Amino acid sequence: MVERSVLNQILDLLGYTSSTIRLIGGYFDNVYEIAAEFPLVIKIFNREMNSEEDILSEIEWTQFLSNHGLSVIEPILVKGLYINNLSESMFFVAYKRARGNHIDINNKEVWNSRLFNLWGQGMGTMHSLSKLYKGKRPEWHKQEIYQVNLKDLDPKINDLWNNYLAELKTMNTSKDIYGIIHGDLHQQNLLYDNEEVTFIDFGDSEYGWFAYDIAISIYHASQSIEEKENRCKFATSFCQSFIDGYAKVNSTSEIINKIDFFINFRHLYSYVYHNHYLDKTNINMKQLDYLDKMKKSLINQTSYFEKSLLL
Repeated sequence: MVERSVLNQILDLLGYTSSTIRLIGGYFDNVYEIAAEFPLVIKIFNREMNSEEDILSEIEWTQFLSNHGLSVIEPILVKGLYINNLSESMFFVAYKRARGNHIDINNKEVWNSRLFNLWGQGMGTMHSLSKLYKGKRPEWHKQEIYQVNLKDLDPKINDLWNNYLAELKTMNTSKDIYGIIHGDLHQQNLLYDNEEVTFIDFGDSEYGWFAYDIAISIYHASQSIEEKENRCKFATSFCQSFIDGYAKVNSTSEIINKIDFFINFRHLYSYVYHNHYLDKTNINMKQLDYLDKMKKSLINQTSYFEKSLLL
């Protein structure tokens, strides 16, 4: 968690000294909200992990999406700058608090086929617009997770990881199936208000396969269901609504046959990512159990759902 002195520095820089600032998320506990008449979301970055150039390219991409009609979280200028320095190692970006609420998966008036359809349509719009975009985002293989030594992995999982990476490096990257993807569009990166979806957190956006982006949403949405058989049933229904929305704005003809592959890859990627980045000195029993179940499923199952969702 960010030190209180740093949070006070942010409030001073923004002129919000009498306002409340609270942690609202981020994998590294780096996203905060300032409660005020004009509420802001603050994302704090460490230069060891994020360069200013990369964050500015993310901002340019989200502004392009916004200018073409997609509802996304918008950064704001602070004294004429998007990048606000805190120290030699840290900086932050301020965003206007978007309308809407995070998705409550227990609220069936929200968590339903209508949302899934809009979610898919939004992703399809991103992918369609990426074909027009001339700016920069990193290629998928530039991610740190693909560069680090993963010698602490179980040998079977390490082999599986290397086999997937080898296959990915041979895959087609034509513009109809490959472009800028969100990279982490699970339900917590949506805000919902009166049948309008706003998309947030483009920090993982990169050049990758459209099918992978779709698979990420299916995989994480399905995790809202604990029981395995019901999870498969839900995933099939979710996939249908999501793809129906997606297909309204972007063709699925050359994408759909790779979704099962990428769902399985996402399951593996999630385990490898958590195993590498979770602070092992500050992990609770629930997280340990979750990682153990993931590990066993990767070793013992041939696929995450043990069936194709798209037959």
